[in-house]
Amino acid sequence: MEQCRLSAHIVDSRFYSRGYCTDEARKIFCDLYRYQRWLDVESALALSQAELEIIPAWAAREITARARLEELDLGAIEQGLRTTSHSLMPLLDAWRAVCEPAAGQFIHFGATTQDIQDTAQSLEMRDVLDIVQRDLAAVIRQVMTLAERYRDMVTIGRTHTQHALPMTLGLKMVVWLDELWRNQQRLTAIRDRVLVSQLFGGVGTMDAFADKGFELLEIFSRRLGLAPARTAWHAARDRVAEFLATMALVSGALARIADEIRCLARNEIGELEEPFQMGKIGSSTMPHKRNPEMCEQVVVLSRLINANAGLGLEGLVSEHERDYRSVRMEWVTVADTSLFICGQLAMMKEILADLIVHEKAIRRNVDQAAIMICTEALMFFLGRKIGKNTAHRIIYETSMAAVESGRPLIELLMEQPEIRENFRRSELETMISPENHVGKSAELTRRTIDLVDRELAELSLPPDRERACPMAGNRGGCRISAQ
Repeated sequence: MEQCRLSAHIVDSRFYSRGYCTDEARKIFCDLYRYQRWLDVESALALSQAELEIIPAWAAREITARARLEELDLGAIEQGLRTTSHSLMPLLDAWRAVCEPAAGQFIHFGATTQDIQDTAQSLEMRDVLDIVQRDLAAVIRQVMTLAERYRDMVTIGRTHTQHALPMTLGLKMVVWLDELWRNQQRLTAIRDRVLVSQLFGGVGTMDAFADKGFELLEIFSRRLGLAPARTAWHAARDRVAEFLATMALVSGALARIADEIRCLARNEIGELEEPFQMGKIGSSTMPHKRNPEMCEQVVVLSRLINANAGLGLEGLVSEHERDYRSVRMEWVTVADTSLFICGQLAMMKEILADLIVHEKAIRRNVDQAAIMICTEALMFFLGRKIGKNTAHRIIYETSMAAVESGRPLIELLMEQPEIRENFRRSELETMISPENHVGKSAELTRRTIDLVDRELAELSLPPDRERACPMAGNRGGCRISAQ
């Protein structure tokens, strides 16, 4: 029997992780990849210090040459964590153990632990932003294609879950598109604010770097591809809170689309449906079920991400110049939010790639509701002769009577003296053709698609990053575990 692998978090489940994350995202937060990232940040520090002659160049070369997790004793690191209760020192000790003794003395020279870990977290958030922007761009293109395809398809607009007025399916979809594009712009906008380094020492004074602190910060940041922060942000966690809140906005837009598909998949509506293939089972006891479980899962992930955004705001309150309550909470919220939104985007791409649009059902529903969803146009038509308020009152009263009695609205209208004396039935029937009352739906759809298409073409997305396994030289390999 295969040896049991302990995986208590759902994202690391061998069986269920696919519904919550992607392997690509899990690599970013795997503890071994995280350790290697800390070594990379420390190496960047050593090389930057050597450039400024803060430490010897030979020491920096030895330090960086040995900054390979596969060479370190992971068992010793694990034991050191239990002994010291310090998140970084055991890793540094194991690193020094494989360096030339004299060179090892210059590891972590002048930095404080949070300098390294916060800078590494910025690199994690950068990698996540890269994935999210790439996949969101793919979702945007999918929605754009769907909106163009159904630009002229008349459907029922609904408000408060009730039939409202005619519109087109394309217009519904470009409203999704417009929101998604605003979120893409938000993701671009937060990069300069959020993706910054941290290198200020114990309480943010940079005293350990003497008169070379500012120059060191610039070189260190440039080497890592991050912006240099103006001041220490050990206790100022607004950048992380903004990252989490922005992800919640992106996630909420995806969830709204998924929930709309879920709602329109109801048997009594039957207009949209998530992808289905034979073998997909909706219930263990009701064989007929075709449940919108992918759409439901997109909403589930959004709710989890929203909860983490709230925790990010809680983390804004830290005491004095350092407080690990916020930081340790971020180790959970940043990782979970990132994993969840990457999983959510992957699922949304799958839903939209094979979205089922039941065109016949849409037409049937429009035809059945035709007169009711055209009451606005009918009211204005009647109002030109009998006054808008009078027309509203008559249509309101007869509509309520039609609902209660089941009789056709047009028959009840023709029984009203004000209507019978001023209008022919054929005139009313002409006014209740939904395709004549979709307003600027097609133009709004076309205009929005063109604008987003042009701006999307100008969007510069970073290339996919290769993440080499940090245990490539270890015969046992690396088992991805994000928690």
